[in-house]
Amino acid sequence: MPILYLSEIDQTKEKLMSVLEDRRLSFLYPMLMVQQKMSRAIETDPNPTSIYKWIKDNVNSKMHTTPVFINVLTTSLLKYITSLTTLGDGVDPQQPPEKTTQEQEKELVDRLKPVLQLMIHDYPNLQLVALYALQVHCYQNQFPKGMLLRMFMYFYDMEIVEEEVFLRWKEDITDVYPGKGKGLFQVNQWLTWLEEAEEEEEDEGSDPE
Repeated sequence: MPILYLSEIDQTKEKLMSVLEDRRLSFLYPMLMVQQKMSRAIETDPNPTSIYKWIKDNVNSKMHTTPVFINVLTTSLLKYITSLTTLGDGVDPQQPPEKTTQEQEKELVDRLKPVLQLMIHDYPNLQLVALYALQVHCYQNQFPKGMLLRMFMYFYDMEIVEEEVFLRWKEDITDVYPGKGKGLFQVNQWLTWLEEAEEEEEDEGSDPE
């Protein structure tokens, strides 16, 4: 088997997948291939039912509840959503996006949320993976202004990720996913609010009648 040497500029998922396909070595990175094909499927038909059907037809069911697949799924959805809105052409990611652009971003998350809800609703550990995929997406795009906080709020309000999982993300210490420090700084105030709100609910629930 030939040895692959990739220049620094080629060391992205898309470039790597292209090189591997040219050499008929794509089997070495199956999830890269899945992500590339899934992204195309989402662009072609961004409908939750169609996306889920594509997953059933193209991804082994044993993979559906694995962290690597949920990472790929979340990343593919985020790339699609933000490429049409807050990371679209002509948008400066280091400036707060226009209100209409934010509304479009929120609308797309809401439209596609059933895919994530179906795949991670019963799995807090996979919900945590989805949050890390979001963190890395923001990191790779130099943390667009307000994006991580907006997405955290969407994921919370739309019941994609449970309260306790956000707090697990806050306390989790890992260097596997880059950007945690900066990400935590951007959402810490909101997480504090969430934690206090949860504590108040627990206190109210424990009051004697």
